[in-house]
Order: sequence, then structure tokens, then C-alpha cells
Amino acid sequence: MRFSRLPKSIRKDILRAYIIITFILRLSRVQEIFSLCMPFRYNIFSKMENKKRQGHMKSKVYFLPLDRLGEFDKAVSGTGIFDRFEKGDRVALKLHFGSMGHDNTIPAGYISGIISVLLQKGCFPFLTDTNVLYRDDRDATLTHLEVASKNGYDRLGTPIVIAGGDNSDNSVSIKGKSKYYDEFHIAREYTEVEGMIALTHFKGHGLACIGGTIKNLGMGCASRKGKFAMHANITPDIKKKKCIGCGLCVKKCPAHAISLVKKTASINQAKCIGCAQCVHTCPHGVIGIPWFSVTPQEFQEKIAEYANCARNLFGKKFFAVNFLVNITSLCDCETNPGKKIAPDMGVLFSCDPVAIDRACVDMVTAAQGPDIPAGEEKFSRTRPGSHPHFQLDHAEKTGLGRNDYEIINL
Repeated sequence: MRFSRLPKSIRKDILRAYIIITFILRLSRVQEIFSLCMPFRYNIFSKMENKKRQGHMKSKVYFLPLDRLGEFDKAVSGTGIFDRFEKGDRVALKLHFGSMGHDNTIPAGYISGIISVLLQKGCFPFLTDTNVLYRDDRDATLTHLEVASKNGYDRLGTPIVIAGGDNSDNSVSIKGKSKYYDEFHIAREYTEVEGMIALTHFKGHGLACIGGTIKNLGMGCASRKGKFAMHANITPDIKKKKCIGCGLCVKKCPAHAISLVKKTASINQAKCIGCAQCVHTCPHGVIGIPWFSVTPQEFQEKIAEYANCARNLFGKKFFAVNFLVNITSLCDCETNPGKKIAPDMGVLFSCDPVAIDRACVDMVTAAQGPDIPAGEEKFSRTRPGSHPHFQLDHAEKTGLGRNDYEIINL
């Protein structure tokens, strides 16, 4: 019987079955072709994965032992790490100038070789830091320069710049999304130069647990407003019983957030912008920073986020140098940094801020200290509940660098 003579309902069923069978046959053919291509497909993905893994190779950290420090400029130049800088580049040599009360900082002679290499390349290096948040010899430009001079940095033949202005309010606000911030406040000078070398005396720190490249970048490049944002979650603290009601803080507050209530200074938290200007304005020291309004982990993570913002300003024109000498439990900003917790070792340098700080922690951990045995992490003893991995791990999450590294001995 011809197809055309079949009942209409049957013809519809046959056509439907034909379409389904044809579709299945074609699909099977497509699957066959696809299966033939699968090895090629996986081969492509395998190559892509290998490239991805190669892109995440361990960061290089170079090490020069202390007894070869005289060869520092030659050793560093031999690695090609200075090739990233070009003639005419303004290069900030970011460091901590130390204290008036002790000599626990990078000896000025240790960095003269870096300056010489940069000058030979036709660069314009300058030594720099920002004024601090708290009351100290380094909270104003003139006295900060005196500290630098006392520790011999003015004899290196290169300019010294205290970035951010005398009140540390000459800054640039940089938009960015992170765990803690939508905006970062960085000293203006660091946004106007081509490159930076972070020179860091590696040691412990009472709040940050360690003071390495990450802290040098994060806290050290921030304006006073940025520093306050890292240190505290609330407004400055006023010791009301000691306030004499002079009104100077009221006049100096840029946000008009302070008023006298019953002859005592009072801060409107809704208006306060966290610039900490009042801390430095009060002639009697009754306005302070609520240091422990953040946990150790929060504080370290905030520093890591600021460090990532600062580091990103320089692209490839950045590297870090950590000096493992005079390694104490506390920071150089302390009146007494404490006694040494590990022997002097040498100098490390790397393009990766996380890797170089991690390497320093590991080397100090492995060293035999006067009181703490080899193999025991030494910095977390400074403050219970704090640990270096807080900032190191969070810094890696932000993209600042990675904890995996390889030591290259020079």
C-alpha cells in the first residue's frame, strides 16, 4: 500500500517516528565525531593547564649571606632585577628611618650600593617615608628629617622626601573593592613616581606580629587617614576627665566633627572622617587612638590590602629588599625594640612582597635563637592570638604575591 493511501493519523505517526529516528542517527554521528575529537580537546586543555601551572611557579627570592654584604650591589645587578628601571625613572626607596632612641634600623651604608646602581642607570632615586599616626619624633616632617639625619641617611647623596605632607593629609584616594575597603588613601608622592624599591629591616611588631615588606608598603605608604582606618574601627578616643576644653581640636578638625560639650571635647562619630588630625592637634595628649578596636587578624589583613593597593601603583618597576639583621621581637618605632630573637643572617630580595616576607619568617623560625629554639615560630610570642600567616595568607588572596617560593643563593 502506498504511503499516500494510508489513513491520515497513521501517516502522522510514521512521519513523527521518521523524524525521531533521523535525529537519533544524526546525533549519534555527531557524538562519534565529538568522541574522535576528545583526545585533541583534552590535549589542548592539558597544555592550557600546564601553562597555567607554569604561570604559578614558585616566586624567586634571592639570598646574600651577611659575610658577602660588601658584594651586594654587584650581586643584585647580576640577577637583572634592576633591568626593570629605565633612564629618567623616579624611584622611591621606601624605608623606615628608625628612631632617635636607638640604632636598630638598616645601616645607611647597606643601601649605598642600590643608590649607586640606580644613578648609573640615569634614574632619580630618593629615600622616603611618611609621617606616623601616633605621637613620636616621626609625626612631623622636621623632626622626622632629624631622625633620618641622626641615623646617617642624609649622607648617602640622595634626596630625602617625607611623603604626604607635614599633616600627612596630602594624599590620593584610590577606589578599590576589598574585604575591608572601597577606597584607599595613599600619600600623593607615591602615585607620581615610576618605581619603588621597598627597603625593609625585618623584625617583629607588637600589633602586626611582623614588620616586613607588606607592612612597609601597607602602613608606610598610607596617609594618616589610611593609617587610622587600619588601626581602628571607631573614632579617636578622648580622655574626658583630662580635657581642659581649650577648643584647639574644634578649630583644627577638617570635618567639623568636634564640639565642646560642657567644656569638654566631644566627637560626632557620624561626621568624623578618621583623619586623626585631632590626635596631633591636642597640646595635652588627651586624644588617642583606640588601638585594640580591631583584632590582630583584622589589623594584619587591612595592612595586606593597603599593601596591595600601593604595590599596584608601580607595575613591574618594583622590588623588595629585606635585611635580616638585628632581628628583634618589636618594631624599630618602639623606645626599646627588645633583644635579638635570632642571629644576623643576610639580605633577601624579590619582586614578590609575600614570598620575601614568608621566606624571612621561615628563616627566623629555622634559626636557633637565644631563648627560642630552632624550629619554633618566634614572632607570634610578641602578642597572644597573633600570627604572621594572618597577613601572609590574606595578602596572597588579594593578589599581592604568593607564599610558595624558592631561595636562590648568591
